Amino acid sequence: MSEQQGPRPWPPRAGLEPSDHWDPAEAPLPAADGLSAEDAETSRRWRLVLGISSVVLGLASGFYAFTNIVAVVGATRAIEANGGYVPQGAMAMAVAIIAIFGVLALGYAVVGIWNIVVRQGTSAAPLAAAIVIAGIASILIVLYMVSTASIGLQAVGLALNALIIGRAIRLLRMKKAAAS
Repeated sequence: MSEQQGPRPWPPRAGLEPSDHWDPAEAPLPAADGLSAEDAETSRRWRLVLGISSVVLGLASGFYAFTNIVAVVGATRAIEANGGYVPQGAMAMAVAIIAIFGVLALGYAVVGIWNIVVRQGTSAAPLAAAIVIAGIASILIVLYMVSTASIGLQAVGLALNALIIGRAIRLLRMKKAAAS
């Protein structure tokens, strides 16, 4: 019979002596499937940047939708208090704009969180989703800038969307490492 010294460590630490110290924070991160170590680190870093940028844009889009709701409700109450009414066409347009920015905010948040969660992998799906959302948002921003003939905070949103599209395309084009 073998003599046990104290409880068995769980999980088993095969080959480690009691004097050995293992710190998970010092352990190297595993390379993403099929990428060189350098490209895997670049992929992780940029997927995190894309995810955080998407979440920030989602919060901004949600805030924009919320401020539009407040403005529409306030304007409608003011018009009705003066005995007027809001035409259905104008109300339908306001509701459509609010709905589009609400859905866009939700899409940004989902895609951003998805890219953050799967930053260790090489899946193309979250990057493609980021390109689609950023492309749709870019088109909406350009349409807004043309219709109002103003360039303001929308230029920052356009630049962030361009960053997302450019970096996502660069990550999708990374070369797979040759099999050893």
